[in-house]
Amino acid sequence: MNMKISGIAAVIAVLAAINFVGRSGQSAPRGAPFKDLVSAASCAQPQWPAEARRYEIEGKTTLQFEIGQDGKVLRPAVTRGSGWRILDEAALAGIAQCVFRPNLEAARAGQVFPLQYVWKLSGAPAERPLLVTGSCQPSARFGAFREADPHPSGADGILLRFLVNAEGAPVRIVAEPDGQPPALADEAVAYLQSCRFAYDSKHTGERTDTGFGRVLLK
Repeated sequence: MNMKISGIAAVIAVLAAINFVGRSGQSAPRGAPFKDLVSAASCAQPQWPAEARRYEIEGKTTLQFEIGQDGKVLRPAVTRGSGWRILDEAALAGIAQCVFRPNLEAARAGQVFPLQYVWKLSGAPAERPLLVTGSCQPSARFGAFREADPHPSGADGILLRFLVNAEGAPVRIVAEPDGQPPALADEAVAYLQSCRFAYDSKHTGERTDTGFGRVLLK
């Protein structure tokens, strides 16, 4: 797939002066003092991780941060994850590189600033392989696989990303436990390995070998 990546978040006026050369969208409230950066280069948007590009995963990472008296970012933290740890970690690494002018009023006040990175593939979406109905083996723990469901793992299911080989079998499966027991995530991976996928024969457009979704608990 000839992948192109672009930022789609609406960047407000205070961010317009920053020369964003990264691969995600970034937005922030009017109170965030990006006009007081030491340099635009210190706060370039994070590059998409290569693994995230390979798996073609998207999402929104919302985080918050403070600014120290020396102008460096303090206590960056994800307040709402994208569902994909690799994207959230890239967002945290990106904001941590920003350097503001020292002794800002916002730093003295201990103000907390929200920020959102939007990870979105551009262009028409390629066809992903679809789950073959009835192909997953019965399980006492899991009830089904819900394809293309990007919601984070929780008490009702485990989020997985994977590739599909020429035989329609899921390979290179990666679980996103998000606090769920690792053993449960491993069981979800084993369950997905029993499933099979195939392309819609009526679709004649571009195809991709990537997939994602949630293994649902009973």
